[in-house]
Amino acid sequence: MERKLRMNLLKLLATLVLMQVSTIAASHKANDERLDAMDARVQHVERIANSEILVNLSQRINTLQREIQQLRGENEQLTHELDALKARQREQFLNIDRRLHSSGSRSVTDETATNSTANEGVLLDNSTVDQSQTSGANTDQQVTVSTVSVSASNAVAQDYKNAFTLLKQGKYEDSIVAFNGFLQTHSQSKYAPNAQYWLAEANYVSKRYPQALTEFTKVVEQYPASSKVADAKLKLGFTHYELGQYEESRIELTRLRAQFPNSSVASLAQQRLERMAREGH
Repeated sequence: MERKLRMNLLKLLATLVLMQVSTIAASHKANDERLDAMDARVQHVERIANSEILVNLSQRINTLQREIQQLRGENEQLTHELDALKARQREQFLNIDRRLHSSGSRSVTDETATNSTANEGVLLDNSTVDQSQTSGANTDQQVTVSTVSVSASNAVAQDYKNAFTLLKQGKYEDSIVAFNGFLQTHSQSKYAPNAQYWLAEANYVSKRYPQALTEFTKVVEQYPASSKVADAKLKLGFTHYELGQYEESRIELTRLRAQFPNSSVASLAQQRLERMAREGH
C-alpha cells in the first residue's frame, strides 16, 4: 500500500515537472516570437530612416547643383565684364601710347624745323647784311631760347611717357609716384589731364578706392574740357560701387548714361546698373 502511494506521488511529480517544462518552453517560444517581431520592426524603422536620409541628401545635392549653376552663370557674367573692361583699357593704353609717340615725333620735327629756320636766318644775315656785333648776339640768344623751349617740351613728354610706361607694365605703386611727381612739376602741361586720369586709374586697380574717388573727381572738376571726363565719371560710378555706396553709384551711372547716350561708357554704365539690380542694390 505504501509502495503504491509512492508510485502515485512520483507520477504526480513527473506530471508537474512536465507541465512546468511545457510552460517554460511555451514562454521561451513566445519570447522568441516577440523578439523576432521587435527585430522586424527595428529593421522597418531603419529602412524608413535610411530612406528619409537619402531623400534629404538628394534634395541637398539638387540645391547645391542649382547654386553651383547660378554661381557659374554669375562668374561667366563677371568674366565677360572683366574681359570687356580689360580690352577697353588696353585700347586706351595703346591709343594714348600712339598719341604720345605721334606727339613726340611732331616735337622732334618742330625742333628740327625751328633750328633750320634759325640757322638759315643767321646765315642770311651774315652773308647779305653787315650787322653789328650786338645784333649777332641777339640772334644767337633767340636761337638758344627756342632750342631750350623745345628741349623742355620734349622733357615733359618723356616724363609723362615714363610714368605711363610704368602703368602699362603693371608697376602701379611706381606709376602713382611718377604721375604725382609729374602733376606737381608740370601742372600746366597739356598732358596734365591724362596724367590725372591715369593716376586715378592706378589707384583704382590697386584697390585704393577712397583715393581713386578723389583723383577721378579731380579729372572732372579741374579738367572739364578733357576727353577723359566721360571715362572718369564712369569710374566714379564704379568706385562708389566698390566702396558699397550703391545709391551714389546709381546716381553717377544714370547721369552718365543720360549725358553720353549711345556711347561705350553709357553701355558699360548700363551693364553695371543691371548688375546692381540683379544683386538687389
